[in-house]
Amino acid sequence: MKPYVIKQGDYLTKLAHTRGFSADAVWSDGKNAELKAARKNPNMLRAGDVLFLPDLPKKKLTLTKETENKFIAKVPKVTVSVVLAEDDEPLKDTKYKFEGIGDDSERITDGEGRVTVEVAVNVREVVVHLLERDVRIRVGVGDLDPADTPSGARMRLSALGFYGGRVAGEEKYVAHEDAAFQAAVRAFQKSQGLDATGEVDDRTRDSLVTAHGS
Repeated sequence: MKPYVIKQGDYLTKLAHTRGFSADAVWSDGKNAELKAARKNPNMLRAGDVLFLPDLPKKKLTLTKETENKFIAKVPKVTVSVVLAEDDEPLKDTKYKFEGIGDDSERITDGEGRVTVEVAVNVREVVVHLLERDVRIRVGVGDLDPADTPSGARMRLSALGFYGGRVAGEEKYVAHEDAAFQAAVRAFQKSQGLDATGEVDDRTRDSLVTAHGS
């Protein structure tokens, strides 16, 4: 086993497919016990996490000379689920299509404004096209940080419209100001009928996951 530093967009099912190992075996290995205790979902890891992977060469395919060789690739899928809302109201019973996944069939959001789709692990982004509004929403696959991390809370608050970093400096980085983040948390808590403490406690975290859809 050797250490691998998680990059943005990495998650266990994807790594297992691209590198040819058993996801369950790796996640259950003792060397990953600390990470497993910290991350409830192996498909929602944070950039910078260290995951120990098998130190073995990837299996090679056998080819027969002077004949036709056929191979079937089985690409695993993951579920992408997002809740769409406007002014704290879910966009329920709204017509939409997915773009970028090879299926352009018309669908309708459920009573919670949720859209759900299964995509192959090699897909990095799907686009939700709201047909009646002609609005397109880009959804990254594997880009969401765990809910119990500050960056995960910021991502969900940003997607829900409560928080936005300020562009600052010559490098044009996104500034994460503590006061702005706490104000966003309080605004979200008020919208959910929670105590407006400005702190991301367990109830707030669970509400963020529910409101965001994941």
